[in-house]
Amino acid sequence: MILSAPDERHEAPGRVSELVEADLRRELQQLEQLLGDTRLRFRRHQTPRAASEQLMVIDREIRDVLARPLSPELQSEVRRLAARLRALDPH
Repeated sequence: MILSAPDERHEAPGRVSELVEADLRRELQQLEQLLGDTRLRFRRHQTPRAASEQLMVIDREIRDVLARPLSPELQSEVRRLAARLRALDPH
């Protein structure tokens, strides 16, 4: 019987493949950039003041996510937070 080398479909649950890890790192970088841009627009009064509390909540959630280890679950969380941030500040 010939055993094939494991591929990403056969990896242990919760383990991040190299390809997924690269995508996730890129998305984390984009999320950090988006947050920084939003903070800057807020300081320049280009983001509605009414959004300040929501921005603080999302900011805290993003900082928590950035501190977590990479995982497949993290990628969906990053995408959810990016969408919330874009909705809050659609520039």
